[in-house]
Amino acid sequence: MRDLGLTLDASHLDDVSFWDAAELGVRMVSTHANARALVPGNRQLSDEMARHIVSTGGVLGMVVHSKFTRPGWRPGAERAPLGDLVRHAEHFAALVGWEHLGLGSDLDGGFGAEKTPAGIDRYRDLTRFLDLLPQEAQAGVRGENWQRWLLEHLFSS
Repeated sequence: MRDLGLTLDASHLDDVSFWDAAELGVRMVSTHANARALVPGNRQLSDEMARHIVSTGGVLGMVVHSKFTRPGWRPGAERAPLGDLVRHAEHFAALVGWEHLGLGSDLDGGFGAEKTPAGIDRYRDLTRFLDLLPQEAQAGVRGENWQRWLLEHLFSS
């Protein structure tokens, strides 16, 4: 992957696999994962992983699912407050800067609104999350950071 200039999505990698790929020098992004410092578990990114992804030029896409935004959340429980997702964004921004964060909603049909943070029932509701971010970060998180990454890494020769 490194030799071909490909990028690995680290969202579902176990820790050992992540660090094996890192050791090989593979460029990475995370299309949909949140901060392990706030919700424990190896499906989340540790601070070290987030820093490494950004060091390879990657973007961190935050997933919009209550299980990944609130510790101990279970299906059938009250939906996590939207502020919990904001805390993940703020945590990552403190580590790597707002210019490396994006939406990675995972709202592609794998689960319903009963599992999203309160207030996010459909794609258009993602603006409710963006409105809670600092004004200067909103456009980047909305899509400009992913667009920059795409132009730099996918559409360059």
